Amino acid sequence: MSEVLVSPERRAFLAQKGRLLYGKYCGTRGRGICSESFAEYHIWRGELVVVRDFLVFLKTQIESLRQKNDTDVNAADQLSITEQLADHIEGLLEEKAQVEQSLV
Repeated sequence: MSEVLVSPERRAFLAQKGRLLYGKYCGTRGRGICSESFAEYHIWRGELVVVRDFLVFLKTQIESLRQKNDTDVNAADQLSITEQLADHIEGLLEEKAQVEQSLV
């Protein structure tokens, strides 16, 4: 399956949804997998731009949490969770690319 085009409106909507799911995943000290499932689902659908947008968001969260780490007690935990989430999603994207390459 090749990458699917996503309209700007849908892309914006999904970017907001990803941020909200991240808030449930990390912002409230949750350990749920809703953010991860969001990324996996959009990789499966071929909506890779949505996943890349989500990774950009996660990277900004990581940078923000690194800056807060010295002053915010919860930042270290959230930073760890967010880094693991971003690493896992990047791995899923790499797997997808490898599968696509093997089909060519």
